[in-house]
Amino acid sequence: MTVEMVDVHPREVVGSSRTAGPLLALGRREARRIVLSPVYALAFGLVFVTTGIGSFTEDALPTAEHVYEFIGLMLVMMGGLLTYLAAHLVTSSARRTNADRQLESSTMSSRSRGGALCLGVVFGPSAVAAVLLVVLAVIGSNATFSGDTTPVAVVELVQIGLLIVGGGVFGVMTATWLRFPGSLLLGFLVLGFGTPQMYQPTVGPVDTLPWFAPFVTGPGFADDSWVNLGSQSWHTAYLAGLCCLAVCAVMLHRRVGRGRWLLASGAVFAATAFFGWMQV
Repeated sequence: MTVEMVDVHPREVVGSSRTAGPLLALGRREARRIVLSPVYALAFGLVFVTTGIGSFTEDALPTAEHVYEFIGLMLVMMGGLLTYLAAHLVTSSARRTNADRQLESSTMSSRSRGGALCLGVVFGPSAVAAVLLVVLAVIGSNATFSGDTTPVAVVELVQIGLLIVGGGVFGVMTATWLRFPGSLLLGFLVLGFGTPQMYQPTVGPVDTLPWFAPFVTGPGFADDSWVNLGSQSWHTAYLAGLCCLAVCAVMLHRRVGRGRWLLASGAVFAATAFFGWMQV
């Protein structure tokens, strides 16, 4: 006689009154792990060193405009990719250290741990990015820029923040579903090369394909004519929908209780598709 082990967990519902406290606590812990990832230290350390050398050779201190451009470009060009790498490494750490069995015997289910990782993205790198975006808004409102530098609109600042969130939850989703060593590189290639490929208006119908890319669509970041063919507000809602879809994908990884998450995913997908249609 054989006994089949059923994958049931006493605390399966993410966000219930019994799991909210431990979930938030674990989310804060995962936030620290993501923020303290060596990925950020290596990347920003290299950038700060090269920037400092450039300022020293030019014998000039950076101005407010230089700080504004530096923070903006760092968040737009590198923020999402770095957060993806950090979140993926933290999510896959249990698999890489063979700690999955110990975690399965804990009082928190794998779905709850996935939700805590998504919260960690919001509590950690996304919160830091939000502070930097506030700094950008303050500098942009008080400074007079010269040349091609123009203050970034509020809706564009929100889009930049969503890029950070999206990169992080995409990392959690990729590490959750693709449990093999090459998944980190695969997701990085998709983000690093897939997004620029979508930024080719001639490929899509009526020059609208770039609007479906997970990127900022403001005129300060793109000079092409397609920028004037859509709505930045709806694009912001579209990016938020993509972030929510990634979270739903993380929740769908566990089979038990998948039905309710399928319904939620269907609703989020329909809303995201509507936002995508409205933006163009």
